[in-house]
Formats: sequence, C-alpha cells, structure tokens
Amino acid sequence: MINRPTVELKAVESTTVRESIDLAKKAEREGRWADACAVYETLVRDPHTQPDTRLAALRWLGRAYLEQGNRGAALDVLELAVTSADICGSPPAVAQALNVVGIAYQVGGDLDQAAAIYAAARAKAEVAGDGALIAMIDQNLGTVAMIRGDIRAALEAFRLSHLGYQTLGMRNHEAQILNNIALAYMELGELSDAEMAYNEAARAFEEEGDRARQLDLAVNKVQLYIAARRFDEALVQCDELLEVAAKEQAPWRGEVHRHVGVIARERGDYAKATDSLLRAEDLAIDSGDLLLRADVAEQLAEVYWAQKRHRDMLHSLNESHSLYSQLKAQHRVAQVDKRNDALESRFLEMAKQWGNSIESKDRYTQGHCERVAFFACVLAETAGFNSRSLFWFRIGALLHDIGKIIVPTEVLNKPGKLTDEEWSIMKRHPEAGLELVADIDFPGDIRAIIRNHHERWDGAGYPDGLKGDEIPYAARILCVADVYDALTTTRSYRPGLTHARAAEIMRSSAGQFDPELLETFLTWAATADIPGRPTPQRLAIFASSHAA
Repeated sequence: MINRPTVELKAVESTTVRESIDLAKKAEREGRWADACAVYETLVRDPHTQPDTRLAALRWLGRAYLEQGNRGAALDVLELAVTSADICGSPPAVAQALNVVGIAYQVGGDLDQAAAIYAAARAKAEVAGDGALIAMIDQNLGTVAMIRGDIRAALEAFRLSHLGYQTLGMRNHEAQILNNIALAYMELGELSDAEMAYNEAARAFEEEGDRARQLDLAVNKVQLYIAARRFDEALVQCDELLEVAAKEQAPWRGEVHRHVGVIARERGDYAKATDSLLRAEDLAIDSGDLLLRADVAEQLAEVYWAQKRHRDMLHSLNESHSLYSQLKAQHRVAQVDKRNDALESRFLEMAKQWGNSIESKDRYTQGHCERVAFFACVLAETAGFNSRSLFWFRIGALLHDIGKIIVPTEVLNKPGKLTDEEWSIMKRHPEAGLELVADIDFPGDIRAIIRNHHERWDGAGYPDGLKGDEIPYAARILCVADVYDALTTTRSYRPGLTHARAAEIMRSSAGQFDPELLETFLTWAATADIPGRPTPQRLAIFASSHAA
C-alpha cells in the first residue's frame, strides 16, 4: 500500500523565492528529496526571506528529512518551527508545524502521540480558519485510523478531508485523498467503490501532471485487480510499471514484483511465482522495507504450501512471523495482529498436516501428535507458560515426531518386538527430526522438544543421555504427555490402557519422568473424565478444537 502524506503550503514571496519553492516542490514530486532539502535549507538561512516563508521552509525541510528516513533531524527542525511560529504569534503556522510533527510521530510508530498532536493542530487550524489545513489533518487522522485497523473511522475521516479539498477546489489534494478512500474500500472488500475512487483520482493526477502519484496509484490499483481476480488486467499494469522501473529506481519495484508473484501463484505457475517473489524480497532487503519483506515471506509460504514443500514453508512462515513481530513492536503497520493471527493459524495447519503425513505411515497412531500437543499444553499452562510461549510450544509438540519420516513403514507397524537394527533406526528419529528443521530459526523450545523428548530423568534416555534438570523443561513436559498417550491408545503390540493402569505404570517408572511434572499431569488426567469433558481416548477431537 503506497500512501504519501502531504504537508504543502504556498508562501507569498518574491519571484525568485517563489521560483525556488516551485523547483523544490517539483523535486519532491519526482522523489528528489535531497535536492528539495538543499533549496529549503537555503531559504531558512536567507535573512532576506520573509518570516512566513522561513517558517514554511522549516516545515518543508522537516518533511524532506522524514522522506529520507532522518527522523531525528526532522523532529529537531520541526520543534524549532513550532517554537518560532509560537513566538511570531501565528496560529496558522503553529497548526501547520504541529501537523508535520504529528506526521513525524506517525512515521516513528507512536500513533497515540501522533493522534494527540493532530488533534491539537486541528484545533489551531479551526481558530485560524484554515480550511486546507483542516482537510489535510483529517487526511492524516484517517491514516492513523487505517494503521490501527479501524477502517470505518479512517473512511469517515478521509471523506471529511475529501469534502474539504473539493470545496476549496484543490484538485491534486482531492485526488490524493481519493487514493486513500480507495485503499479503505479495498480493506473493506468494497471493490467497485474502490475502483471508482481510483479512476477519479487517476484523472485528477493526470490533469495535474503529478507523475509520481500517478505511478503510486497504478501500483495500488494492481492490488484491486488481484482482489477481483482480474489477473490479465493486473499483469498488463504490472508490465507497464516494470517498463518504467527499468528506466529509473522506482521505490515501488518490489511491490510490483510481489504482485506478479501472487498472480503466478494463483494461476498455478509456482516457478514464476517463486522467481518473482524472491526478486521482490531482494528489493525489499535493499530498500530496508520490513513490511514488504514480511509480506513477501508470507506469500512465499503460500507457494510452498501449494507444493507441499513443508520445510520451505516453515522457513518462510517463520521469517514472516518474525518480521511482523518486529513491525508490531514498532507500531508501524496496519493490521499486524490480524496478519500474525492468520500466520499462526497457518503454522498450526501446516504442523498438523505434516504430523498427519507421518502418522499416515502408522495405522496405530492417528491423532497422536494432536493428542500429545493437547496434553502437553495443559501441563505447560499449569506450569506457567504464557500464551505466546504456549503457541510455539504447541507447534513443537505437533512436530515432535517428524523424524519418523526416516523410519520404514514396516518398522512403525511391526506388531512384535523390534530387532536391534530396527530399534537403532527408530532411535534416530529425534536427531532426524532436528535435521529436517535445522535451517529454521524457531523461537521457543521447538528444537529441544524435537530432539530431547525421549530423554529420561535418570539419564538413560536418548539421543544425548541428559539427566534431571539437564533435560530442557519443554522436553520434560512433552515426555510425560507422549508416554501417557502411547499407553492410553491402542498400538500395534497391545490395546490402549485405562487411565488408572497408565498412571500406575508411569509412577512405577519414576526414573523416566520429572517427578513434579508427572504428578501434576496425572492429577489433572485423573479428573479429565468428569461430565462435559472427554475421556483421554476421545481427546483427538477435543485437541483439534482447543485454542492454543
């Protein structure tokens, strides 16, 4: 989503100064922010420039610093602009400077502070009777609402802004707000309204000769075509944009390659989808665009999902989740919580599918991974795991047996005792599982769960022979849940046991489990069969619907 805040103001000055301002504004439209800065710095230092123009130049300079990513310098300049305007006793100049300060805080992710400053700026603008500034601030308030995910509030603010610009006959500004209105309609799924707003904005930008914003809008409109599954139109627009990008370093190149990748994925051309998305990823890394990187990683995960490339999908999902978490910490993007929730659902879906693909080899263990995940999460929550830790713990529990992919089906389903050679193969599954996820930077204790869930409290387990507290806590929890499920479900070599018999066996094998965790779990499991709750033998259904 491309959206450029606007903080322009016309100053009354000599012909020379007006020409300088026009040159700077032209540089802005063409994205040459360093050139614009040079002009504004000259105006600020020129003692012959009128005071109102110097105040405006300070604001414009602050905005130009923001566009170049220098937020610290921007805030320093803008603080001077507010102070100077206040000393001059100019409410309009104070309001205008405050508005740009609000933009600086918005860019920095402090949305509460930005909204408060915008409100103060709007109050000053109303006192000054500055309709253009009021419309501009309404636009910025709408942008804050979009970032917070309150799309209806954003649309209301954008409409107020549009009405203001329309009443004042400010065609270019009206077009910019129409672009924002279209984006809001897109988020609401109201595609026909979005297209009408885009088309009207495009006509206005063309009339004004604002090429930079014409191109921004064209990039945004591709997203509309994709949402409406109008892929041919989307590709035509992408090809035209990439032709332009080949001649200049357009900031939206990565976004266009991402669109091409999504279209290819939707059409089943996974090779092209992967190539385009990886190109978008390279451009996002080069430009430092974390949001685009997160989105591209998420889209790559969908490509891998369609191809059942579970390992690659896990890697991309994990990268996307990590990047969105960084963005959330910085409060920089809209609907990060929604995207994280969707990603976590996909993680769970993927983990279940991978677990099920393993269990499909063993006709006696269907549902084992989900039941173990449920049992283990109950114990982990009792032990004090928070919701975030529980989420990743459950992923690890669902994946704890992925290494059994290396175990031949005839060994998994053998009704009798395993030979020494067969047992040696079976004992390799924790290490094999860890090898499968070796290049995935999982948070939490997932690696420990996969590798160490067959360790024993007395040190006689495998693969590392860890003892007591040397065994990772998460793996100790998983061990209890894993053995309990193994005992209470039917296996190739015996029928499932009752809770009482399973508890008796586990307590008699005291050297296998963390004693405290064992008693905590068995105490809970003893009452799991009360009215309204399923028995351990029916927990596959319960585990599937239980939220981590």
